[in-house]
Amino acid sequence: MTDTMTETMQGTKLGPALVRKVEGAEVTVLREGIESSAQNALAFPYAPQAGDVVLVIGDAPAYIIGVLHAQGDMSLHFPANVHFHARGGFQFSSGERVEMQAPEVKVTAGKYELVARTLSEKVTNAMRWVKDLASLKAGRRKVQVDGANIERAERHILKAKKDVRLNGERIHLG
Repeated sequence: MTDTMTETMQGTKLGPALVRKVEGAEVTVLREGIESSAQNALAFPYAPQAGDVVLVIGDAPAYIIGVLHAQGDMSLHFPANVHFHARGGFQFSSGERVEMQAPEVKVTAGKYELVARTLSEKVTNAMRWVKDLASLKAGRRKVQVDGANIERAERHILKAKKDVRLNGERIHLG
């Protein structure tokens, strides 16, 4: 790391520092070849990690007031509810994956669109209520039910261009 520490007009040191170790709230930083203690004074929740380059002001005490380069994973921890609001759009993107974990997830939308190459769902129970039309367009469809398969409709129409096969011990019609 280059020696880019500067002094402000009041003589307070300001410049980059390398995070050497973190023990609880105690952060040890290396600047100008000297290890010293610094406190995290950022306005957003940031968890320093060894190898991060931070912006430090002051000497004793020294305060971390910026993150210039983060080495590892970034974590945000909040002690209570968090609300995100945007007047326009809101977008999450990742180069690898997005993962959510919660006891309950609720999505409310005027239109909900899911676009995926592969969709895999594993649930204990699934209920779906559709007021008007439920439509499925598929290249092929396979349904496997271990127990009973019950379908009820006011009208049930089955059409096939080729064969229709029914196979069972007994087939009741009417």
